Amino acid sequence: MPFRYLGVPIQPTKLTKKECNILAEKMVNRIRSLGAKILSYAGRHTLINSVLNTLYSYWANIFILPKSIIRRIEAICRNYLWDGSVEYHRVPLVGWDTVTLPKIEGGLGIKKVELWNIAIVAKLVNWIYLKGDRLWIRWINQIYIKQNDWHSYSPPAYATWTWKSICKTKELMKNAYTDGHWQPDVKGYNVRSGYDWLRVHQNKPWWYNTIWNNWNVPKHAFISWLTMHNGMNTREKLHRFGDCSTDACCICENAKEIMSHLLFECEYSKVVVSLVHGWCGACISMSSAMAGGYGNAGGKLEQRVYAIILNACIYHIWEQRNSARINGSILVPSLVVQRIKEVVRQRIKFKCTAKMNRSDEVWLEKLGIRL
Repeated sequence: MPFRYLGVPIQPTKLTKKECNILAEKMVNRIRSLGAKILSYAGRHTLINSVLNTLYSYWANIFILPKSIIRRIEAICRNYLWDGSVEYHRVPLVGWDTVTLPKIEGGLGIKKVELWNIAIVAKLVNWIYLKGDRLWIRWINQIYIKQNDWHSYSPPAYATWTWKSICKTKELMKNAYTDGHWQPDVKGYNVRSGYDWLRVHQNKPWWYNTIWNNWNVPKHAFISWLTMHNGMNTREKLHRFGDCSTDACCICENAKEIMSHLLFECEYSKVVVSLVHGWCGACISMSSAMAGGYGNAGGKLEQRVYAIILNACIYHIWEQRNSARINGSILVPSLVVQRIKEVVRQRIKFKCTAKMNRSDEVWLEKLGIRL
C-alpha cells in the first residue's frame, strides 16, 4: 500500500491532499478536454451538474474527502461557472451559498460538496441502524460495536480514522432518527433525503415558476435568474466598484444603468416591450410578468408561452446592451422583436409534442405560429 483499485487510491491511513489531487486534476482535465470555455452560463451549469458532480460523487461514495480537497473542488466548479476556466479571474456574480440552493429555493441546484459527502457516508450509518445481513456490518459489530447501542455509541481511541469519521457522521445525523428509523415521514434513507436534511432551507421565490419553466430556453432562463439576484455587471455596479468611468446606461445614456431601468424604463426597451405587447398581448413588467400575471393569460399554454417571451425579452435586451458597450452599435427594436418571435416559434414547435385543443391552436395561429 498504497495502490489503486477501480481508479481510486487504497491505503490504510487517512487520505491526504496529495492523493486527492488526482480527483481535482481529473476535473480540470475534463473541463479542458471538452473545450468547455466557449459554453454559455447555462451550458457550464449543466456540465457541472452532469459531469463534474459525477466525478467527485464517485469518490465520495468510497471516502470521506479531506476539507482541503472539498474547498478545491468547489473552487473549480465556482471558477468554471463564472469564468469558463479553472483559475480565478472574476468576482462571482452570485454568492456560492445561493448557487448551491435548489432551484425551487432560488439557487441553481449545484450540490455543496461537503454536505453531499456526508449524506453519502450516512448510508453506512443507516445500514448499521437497519442491522442488515451484510459482511461489512457483521465485521463492524464484531470488532467495534459489539453489544453497544449504535445510537449512543462512541468510537474507542484505537479506532481507525475512517471509522471515527463514520461515527462523527452518525452524530451529525442522529437527531433525524427515531427508534433507529430514519425520519418517520420519509420512506427509508436515501442520499437525497439526507442531503436535504443537512442543508439550510429557504422560501420559494416569487419568480420561480416563470424562470424555471421547462419551456424556456436554458440560457434565457439563466440570465433571468441572474437578473433576479442583481448579478448582472451593469455600469452602475461596475462604476461603484471602480471598474467603469461612468454609470450611465449604455443604450440611452439618460439614467443610471441598473437592471430595472435597462429592462423596463430605457426608451429602447420600452419600444421593444411595446412591439412585443402588440404582437402577443403580454404585459411585460417586472412586477406583473415575473409573478405570473401576464395580462389576460388563462390557459397553461398561454402562461408557458408568455414565460418564454418574457425571458427572451430580458435576454435580447441584455444582448443589445452588451453590443452597445462593446461594439458601440445596437439593432433597431423591430429586428430584436423579430428575433424574439423566431425564438418563441422554434421553442413552441420543439415543446408541443402532444395534440392541442382547438382554442390553443387558434391562439397560436394569431401569433403566426402553425404546428
